Amino acid sequence: MQILGIVLGFAILIFVTYKNWSVYLASFLASVVVILCAGLPLTETIAQSYIGGIGAIFTSLFGMFLFGSVMAKIYAVSGAASSIANTLCGAFLKDSGSEKKKQIMGILVVICASAIICYGGINAAIVIITIYPIALAVFERCNIPKRFVPGVILGGCCTFALSGPGAPQPTNMIPSQILGTSPAAGLIPGIVGIIVEVVVMVLVLNKMISNAKANGESFAYGPKDSITASDKAMPGFWISLIPLVVLFVMFNVFSVNIIFCTLASSVLSLVLFYKYMDKDKIKSYVNEGFVSALTPVGSIGAVFGFATCVQQVPAFQNIVDSVLGIKVNPILLCVISVAFLCALTGGSTTGQSIVLPIVQPVLESKGLAASVMHRIATFSATTLDSLPHSGTILMTVTYSDLKMKDSYPAIFVTTTLATTMATAAVTLLLWLCPWLA
Repeated sequence: MQILGIVLGFAILIFVTYKNWSVYLASFLASVVVILCAGLPLTETIAQSYIGGIGAIFTSLFGMFLFGSVMAKIYAVSGAASSIANTLCGAFLKDSGSEKKKQIMGILVVICASAIICYGGINAAIVIITIYPIALAVFERCNIPKRFVPGVILGGCCTFALSGPGAPQPTNMIPSQILGTSPAAGLIPGIVGIIVEVVVMVLVLNKMISNAKANGESFAYGPKDSITASDKAMPGFWISLIPLVVLFVMFNVFSVNIIFCTLASSVLSLVLFYKYMDKDKIKSYVNEGFVSALTPVGSIGAVFGFATCVQQVPAFQNIVDSVLGIKVNPILLCVISVAFLCALTGGSTTGQSIVLPIVQPVLESKGLAASVMHRIATFSATTLDSLPHSGTILMTVTYSDLKMKDSYPAIFVTTTLATTMATAAVTLLLWLCPWLA
């Protein structure tokens, strides 16, 4: 019954959110089913595990989102985001180029912009908020339907920018802490994996977008999107980059807490872009930025609360033990166990934190080097962690004001299909040439 309850819980969570019901309702119903099937005390578990899990996420993420959301709002209404987008488009999207070429370059521009910021150490959640208005401007220029925006943005910040060699992100840093390996372990296989991901993303998304256009779809802003008039005065490209560069340098070079990095950058954005905004609406812009921070944190927290309930079920450890007991090559066992636990918890960070301490002695006893384990774990962690119940996916779709059923196909391509292909390439390369790690 406990295992059945976990399976039903995940099914309810995915189905209800996919039908565009509130993630709070979905996660609460799923948690109740898991608790009742496991015979746990309902009131106590809901209060301590479900609500406690939501509270834990607010404690760890809200401060970071708070000022990051204000910064993103300022970038949108001042035209700074559009300025960056227009410059990138001017450099890579030549008007004389074919429609197909512009479409491909538009996809690449957004993926690369998202990945560069995330690979620099900025949390993926902040990247999503910051890149979103830029992606809208690029997609408008290329006439790519808006429903592809979440998938393309996530293709930059929730894939190789988390799992690639040297990435200063939790997905890559947790294996280093647990296994005692270098963040750059498996450099060459990791680079190969990055190339595979980008190629798969671009090829498949380009085909999907072309089909959508052939069916009459085109770009259109949503009712909640901030639209910058084309004749509006905007900050210059280099001026628009300053707050982003300051944030990057403060965080990566001086190791300043991310909360204060986003605070300083949002204040700097307000000062630099002040004359490009409606003076009478600045107060409302800032207020809206603060309020918008609640939605994404809440979405992630709701899923984390459910995952916390699942971890309280005694059968959860049995499931973990069963996965680890599969009789396969240790490299494949690493892939399966990490991917499975990340799918259960809805996050590459949470899943690895649970499974690596358990699987490490088992895999090392079978001759698998820690450095090989590290790179395979990081890539496999980003394969099934982005199913529809993932907090980051829910946050992105909600922030974009889209429906899950419309935007998830593209998200699946970038965060599951492409990452799975890359994981296969990395695994095969390290299987044949373990010395590359």
